[in-house]
Amino acid sequence: MCRRIIFPESNDARVQEAIQAVINEGSCQPVVLKSEEGLPEACEIFTEHPEYSHWHNLAKRQLLNLNPHKQWTSVDAENQLQNPLLLAALLVSVGYVDGGVAGSIATTAEVVRAGIRGIGLAKGSTLVSSSFLMLHDYRVMTFGDCGVNPQPSAEQLASIAIDSANTHQILTSQKPSVALISFSTLGSAEHPDVVKVRQATAKVQNLMPSLNVCGELQVDAALIPDVAEEKAPESDVAGRANVLIFPDLSSGNSAYKLVERLGGCQAIGPILQGLACPWMDLSRGCKSDDIVVAAMIASVLSSTTN
Repeated sequence: MCRRIIFPESNDARVQEAIQAVINEGSCQPVVLKSEEGLPEACEIFTEHPEYSHWHNLAKRQLLNLNPHKQWTSVDAENQLQNPLLLAALLVSVGYVDGGVAGSIATTAEVVRAGIRGIGLAKGSTLVSSSFLMLHDYRVMTFGDCGVNPQPSAEQLASIAIDSANTHQILTSQKPSVALISFSTLGSAEHPDVVKVRQATAKVQNLMPSLNVCGELQVDAALIPDVAEEKAPESDVAGRANVLIFPDLSSGNSAYKLVERLGGCQAIGPILQGLACPWMDLSRGCKSDDIVVAAMIASVLSSTTN
């Protein structure tokens, strides 16, 4: 089944190039909000859909349903729909399309805000976070959170760990082995930041007892079997982790960029997590190939949510 993915920033030449690529590959059916110069002919245009008014009204009602605390009037909601990111997110939410890709022009904050207001959180989720797939010649890993939450609490860190493990399993078909990263390994240091990681680990273990998770672990103990044997010999995760959860955004963002730039890994993401439907964020420095990959990930994720 060819998934329908919406691109609200279709005036960007990189997005147009990506749309042509997914059409050529047949990886998804691209949809845009309105006609733009340079768009491929095979691209579906929402404003030209024969049932445009029906779907537009559904989107407006969904906006009011998802945001009752805003107390928007019908006129207010109509004004909100002038925001292309929000309209696209609502069209994902009401099922007009299966997922969305944005962020080549908009900031991450704008993309996340549109996702929260237009799609809402997934059942059981309390947080929107992000992860990156890190591809190397001989291994695939997931890093989280590297793009959204600056100082997550222990509860939020647990949510990030669970959602990142789920993302990893869906996209790689690997069983997740989750390490919550710290500058301490299983009691080698004491600090409030270490306590937070321990509390988050305990929370994950309580919520997901079947998930392989360990914390706190230093990076070398999480990844290198010889180091793990010395520092955490009783851990089933140490030395073989494939999902790394960082204690804050500074460490997570720096880690993925260091591994990408100096370690030769390909970074795929950010992949937004915690929303009810696939809604992909892009780096504003992305290339068209990055947009194609984001659309493919949205397509895969939509098969698990729709």
